[in-house]
Amino acid sequence: MIKILLPTDFSKASINAIEHALNFASGNKIKLILYHSFIPFDSAFNGSPEFRKKEIIKTEQVLKSKIEKLKAKLHADHPDCNLETCIDKGAETQEIISYSKKNKIDLIIMGTTGASGLKEIIIGSVTVAIIDNSECPVLVVPSNYKFKSIETMLMPTNYTLYDLVALKFLFQFSITKNAAIHFLHINLKGKPSVKETELIEAFKKTINSLFKKRNKVFNLIHDDDAEKCISSLVKKEKIDLTVMTTTKRKSFIDRFFHSSLTKKMAFHTRIPLLVVPVNELQ
Repeated sequence: MIKILLPTDFSKASINAIEHALNFASGNKIKLILYHSFIPFDSAFNGSPEFRKKEIIKTEQVLKSKIEKLKAKLHADHPDCNLETCIDKGAETQEIISYSKKNKIDLIIMGTTGASGLKEIIIGSVTVAIIDNSECPVLVVPSNYKFKSIETMLMPTNYTLYDLVALKFLFQFSITKNAAIHFLHINLKGKPSVKETELIEAFKKTINSLFKKRNKVFNLIHDDDAEKCISSLVKKEKIDLTVMTTTKRKSFIDRFFHSSLTKKMAFHTRIPLLVVPVNELQ
């Protein structure tokens, strides 16, 4: 059974991401976990230890009631879904990562409101930190995105086996069953080298062999603005989902899939973005 963690702060963005998750998971045997973490206010100026303990318990009870009400509402709209809840204590980012590791979560789905400039630094720290540190894939859903079936996906690529890990994970979900794939390679130096051309052809051969019945398009663009290229292709081809891989290793793949690009995409994307860590190939 696939386990999906749904962090929520009860905001519109997080509720929208949860609604998206319920539809995304449809057709699969999946356990969905509504998750909220809070930092207990514990100060020597806030009464006796006994009083502070009572206040923490009271806060936890209020949050448990709130998340159970959310679960009941969601279950009423999606009676077949398998929903659980969890209230945790601690810093949100750290606890989400810790919980996902301990409970072997397969996917984290969370919302994003989008931001730019200084606002990116202030409000985007949780989403970006989770993408950077999560050992499982993270699906980021823009707050104003309304769920629709996935007909076309975009995968920026450097023609490596890392992409196969992401595709293998993604194709577990029934919603991607008939989706076409646009592979996008951005060449920053102009004409590909002989070695790169050989790599491209080998990659195409592998993909065509593994996914014979799936519609595929291979795009090669010469540009130095990766984010702009991705956004343009998303609009032109009416892409429903962007898929990116990340790795902590400083290798060839990192020239494209570096944290700054993933961060920009998480903030600015207008469609869902799936980020798949591929460190297990090290």
